[in-house]
Amino acid sequence: MDVPSIKIDLIHWLTELQDKSVIKQLQGLKEQQESTFDLSEEQVEELDSRLEKYKNGEMKFSSWDKVKERVRSRAEDAL
Repeated sequence: MDVPSIKIDLIHWLTELQDKSVIKQLQGLKEQQESTFDLSEEQVEELDSRLEKYKNGEMKFSSWDKVKERVRSRAEDAL
């Protein structure tokens, strides 16, 4: 089913919906989709910088196990 068909199906379903709890859940979902937040200029610059590094292959990634190992090692060294 394509997106316009799904939307029409949902509209028909919603017009018949009587369950108030489902309606409230849908309202909450709608509000989440509509809510936006503003980032500071510094935050936008940092995100743009990180995205550029990612696109250029300049970022280093680690597995969760390696991160845990580094943290544990630093904690032991600090003691």
